[in-house]
Amino acid sequence: MTALGPEALEFVRDRVIHVVGHELRTPLTTVRGLAELLVDAPDEELHETLIPALIRNARRAERLLDDLLIAAEIHTARPTDPAAPVDLGALVADSTADTPIAVEGAPAGSALAHRDAVAHALDHLVDNAEQYGDAPSTVRFEDDEGSVTVVVETPVDHELADLQLSFELFFRGEQAVTRAAGLGIGLPVARALAQMDGGDLTIGQDGDTVVARLTLPRAR
Repeated sequence: MTALGPEALEFVRDRVIHVVGHELRTPLTTVRGLAELLVDAPDEELHETLIPALIRNARRAERLLDDLLIAAEIHTARPTDPAAPVDLGALVADSTADTPIAVEGAPAGSALAHRDAVAHALDHLVDNAEQYGDAPSTVRFEDDEGSVTVVVETPVDHELADLQLSFELFFRGEQAVTRAAGLGIGLPVARALAQMDGGDLTIGQDGDTVVARLTLPRAR
């Protein structure tokens, strides 16, 4: 790996600080505003609207911080608890709820993995599919003797030349810059989480479809 010079390191540092600060400001500002409204809200029915929004934005900020911590330890982080059978069908249903993404079929078996890590990785795949697809995505499952795979197929209207670079930390391609905010760490984090459990995440383009495959060991 080529060492970065002082100017390049300064650019990367400033870029990361700017993007992280911008991304965290949005949910934290929303949390503060909702909390202030909640204090002054006289109506119990209004509380039922404000409190879920408050929790949702607090969780968004928490997830951003989790992603940064995973990214910082992406080559060294290892789970301390043992892997266990995971129902990928149930996790996919949770991740795709309230989205236009269609889920086809169900996995024939369970994965051997860490449930929270898989859920985190799936959330990133679903977010990417929603943000960058030009039509609703489809999720299906593939099985073989040793693995279970979640396949996310996302329609796009042109070739994505920088697709493989999306696994580089803090990389944000042309579509990301022009269409959606983000840290540029979703796919690297998702791949790292899969690899911690002995699986992998791959991505490629087949004609007008981007195909992401999250593969995990099959539970015996």
